[in-house]
Amino acid sequence: MNTADKGRRYDQLLEQHKQIEREITNVPKIPLDTVLQDVNSVEYLPENQVRINELRGAQQQINIEVSKLFS
Repeated sequence: MNTADKGRRYDQLLEQHKQIEREITNVPKIPLDTVLQDVNSVEYLPENQVRINELRGAQQQINIEVSKLFS
């Protein structure tokens, strides 16, 4: 893969990473007052936490691919 192709692929991956970040932002969180009432509280309902974990995993895969591009 030449430098121009790497640059284009990097741009694609960066856009995918940004899109996933927007999706993460759109996942509803548990209200802060509820979270503060429980010492063992979490930010997301269990089904939303699963989605967050999936999205973060996708971001990690993007990070790995980016590092491979430039190694």
